[in-house]
Amino acid sequence: MKNSVLVFLFCLFFLNANSQDILDNVVKEVCSCATAKAEQLKDLPADKIQLELGFCIITSYSNHEKELTAKYGNVMEGDGMEKLGTDIGLKMASACPDVFRLIAGSSFEDEETQPVSTVEGQIVAVKSEQFMTIDVKDNSGRTHSMLLLTFFEGADILTENKLKKNDKVSIDYWEQEFYDAKAKDFRNYKVIQSIKKI
Repeated sequence: MKNSVLVFLFCLFFLNANSQDILDNVVKEVCSCATAKAEQLKDLPADKIQLELGFCIITSYSNHEKELTAKYGNVMEGDGMEKLGTDIGLKMASACPDVFRLIAGSSFEDEETQPVSTVEGQIVAVKSEQFMTIDVKDNSGRTHSMLLLTFFEGADILTENKLKKNDKVSIDYWEQEFYDAKAKDFRNYKVIQSIKKI
């Protein structure tokens, strides 16, 4: 009985260490790939940097598909790709901080320079799923679906359920392309930057 427990614990430790090793290997490969491109990435907008980083991740994923599938499942379905990307990003912060700063810096810079649009209308629906979505019907009768992704002053109007159906609002937003796992394609989303009742 004691031997069985020891064998089980050894296997558990080995599997956990092995899954950490595979992630470490992937991060090294992604860092190496991104570092080789760092000079050309410096002058690119955030979406192009993310695309190039995506190529690095996909290349490494292809090299270790079997091991990564064992750890994350099919990353092309569900939230597997998001989990893998998050784990890689967290490790990149310490494994290749210069590349990580370049990627993170460009994302913030790009977000700050996004053109901002405004829509005024009535709340049609407020949906809380993985992200909060607000549907707003503008004065011409068109319905806009908008995401709450980032914090802004006044966000509590949404997070504390202070908005009700038919409330009139003015929303500043920017558009960003994100991967839709259900549709298995990239789509443009309207991301709320500020909201106020009118």
